[in-house]
Amino acid sequence: MKLSEIKPEDVLTVFDKPSRKIRERQGKYVSRNADFLTIQFLYYKDSLSLSDLIMGKATLFKDKEAVTLL
Repeated sequence: MKLSEIKPEDVLTVFDKPSRKIRERQGKYVSRNADFLTIQFLYYKDSLSLSDLIMGKATLFKDKEAVTLL
């Protein structure tokens, strides 16, 4: 699935590695600009850098399907 196909309120699963452990988070897609992707998680809103997605530091899934930037 392409990132451009995701609509607001779609539920996404984010896998990222801020420290030593891989973290899995689930939240709703809010918005996107040229540099960041904003997701509303249960208790907070977070912005993911698109460069982290490009470099593989974070991975997005929607309904068990990987989300690609192209």
